[in-house]
Amino acid sequence: MSEEAPGVQDLFDRIEKIRPDAIAKKEVAFRSAGVKYANKNDLISGDGASYFGGRWNPPGLRAIYGSLSVQTAVRESYQAFNKFGFDKHSIRPRVIAGFEFKVKSLLDLTEPSLRRKLGFTLTELMEEDWQAIQEQEEESWTQAIGRGAYLSGFQGLLVPSAQDRGGQNIVIYPDAIVSPSDIKLIAAEDLPPHPSDWS
Repeated sequence: MSEEAPGVQDLFDRIEKIRPDAIAKKEVAFRSAGVKYANKNDLISGDGASYFGGRWNPPGLRAIYGSLSVQTAVRESYQAFNKFGFDKHSIRPRVIAGFEFKVKSLLDLTEPSLRRKLGFTLTELMEEDWQAIQEQEEESWTQAIGRGAYLSGFQGLLVPSAQDRGGQNIVIYPDAIVSPSDIKLIAAEDLPPHPSDWS
């Protein structure tokens, strides 16, 4: 078992203390994905996030990101396009898909009192440049929160959207999902085929 830095271990201890505050949630979430990954094998596997890392997961931890509204999903998926002002001709097709989730143990970071218990403000969480930190081969605080939540037995996070004021995202760690918790794609039969089946 690897030894954590003192600050990270303190964070993990605070996460463990709020385990009794876990919430259950059953709802529909939405993902916007490039056509290559918008198939039933990849869309809710969490593998892409594991490979690249994300705001709420370091590389190596599988995570399924979804938004609780279509509008938030679209804003999240085009964040790089909007941030860097790419040429409009560089845009690529995307697929929006829904999935139903039923989980019994979420860490609700939309709740101000829980953020205070963890020692972070909403601004600190939303404005942290996790990508720049990860590029320095370090773990961001948001990634550490996600990892700590997973290690403490949370199945995922409910988080504010950094791209859509008032929007909410769900982050589910599929390796923590056991029955009766469940994740299921809606209309999976209508999704594009896996690239291996493209003609």
